[in-house]
Amino acid sequence: MTCCDTGRALKAADVIGSDYSEAVKLRMAVHTRMLNDDPLYRCSVCNVPVYVCCLRSEKKFFFKHRHEDGNCPAVTRGSLSQEEINARKYNGAKESNLHRQMKSWLAQCLTLDGRFNDIAEEPRWKGKFSGEWRRPDVRATYNGIPIAFEVQLSTTYLNVIAERRQFYLEQGGLLFWVFAAFEGENSRMLEDDVFYNNNQNAFVVNANTVEASQDAHEFRLECIWAESTKSGDTGAMHRKTVAFHELTLDPTTQRAFYFDFDGKRQALSQERTEERARLRQDFEDWFSGQGFYSENKFADWERFRGRFARQGVEMPRYLNQLERGLLVALYSAKHGRPIGVGYKKLVEVAHRVATGEKRHLTWFMHAAKAYKRLDDLEEQGSQKWHQKHEACRAEYRKDPKPFEPMRDQQGLVELLFPELLPLP
Repeated sequence: MTCCDTGRALKAADVIGSDYSEAVKLRMAVHTRMLNDDPLYRCSVCNVPVYVCCLRSEKKFFFKHRHEDGNCPAVTRGSLSQEEINARKYNGAKESNLHRQMKSWLAQCLTLDGRFNDIAEEPRWKGKFSGEWRRPDVRATYNGIPIAFEVQLSTTYLNVIAERRQFYLEQGGLLFWVFAAFEGENSRMLEDDVFYNNNQNAFVVNANTVEASQDAHEFRLECIWAESTKSGDTGAMHRKTVAFHELTLDPTTQRAFYFDFDGKRQALSQERTEERARLRQDFEDWFSGQGFYSENKFADWERFRGRFARQGVEMPRYLNQLERGLLVALYSAKHGRPIGVGYKKLVEVAHRVATGEKRHLTWFMHAAKAYKRLDDLEEQGSQKWHQKHEACRAEYRKDPKPFEPMRDQQGLVELLFPELLPLP
């Protein structure tokens, strides 16, 4: 497919990625752009806009054409249009008793809280500058912010959610979804579409929260949220009955949340980045100086092992098991002079790698290029280094196996030398 903003051809798998929460947010972004007739992606074959779908049983994401006319070999849609599916699903369906109960509970709890006014069930919300309108389950104004409360009990298509978000954004209001129950780990795709696009917060109103609201004379509801871990993953789910006035409301992003997942994740990411930078510098100073040969080297090594482990890199138990030759090659390329060996010139390190450590040659030459040391090698090595390098290139063409980098060291190299990413 093609990115409409850049014109670049992209693989669907690369765009979707492996982060589930980001993929769910991508769904919303793509649908929102399509609503505004400004698609984010198009099929590279037929140029029709595409959007992100999810296979419910596996929570596997893929792209679909917005419409198909039979001219594209990449058929992604079924024979029924979404309008036809909606009609079949909702035709003749009446509002459930639970839905009516939820609306009544919402209005009742909002009335108890003096922070709300203009409370109404199913009012007609007209657009300020257009003929569009919506009929939210309950409408109220909170500290000057008009809020549309929508009860969600069954499946709603993502385009419907995106349309409503866009409408209330344009009207300066806030769309606030309320569930009768939220399973979290066993959630439906609809719940995920709301949850991940709402800073990983969801809200439930039930008999228990109504009783809590009555006791406190303020609107209370159950919040379900996720916390970010230091590794960047999503941690355990949490539940707590909270007061509405404890929430952060952000109409500009159509989000209302108790726990700031994105803010916490960003703070943890920054903290982890700073920790990695300190470790990177400390280890480089130790390796480049006399630490490797000091009396305290084994105690130093134990401390470094713990720090690397906290960054997800497992170091060998014993110092003599460290792949020292690789680090000598890369640090030497970085500094433009031999590091960790008694040589005088960088080209001597290059000859050592090309002669006896061929498995390091690919990354060493990659580093020499990244650190702009290629000219230094040519000047220092004259014709001899040029011939040696060409001989290695010829060997590689015949049999690349001896030159295969040590992939078990890749995590360490990526941590210590981020400027070399991506590694060849």
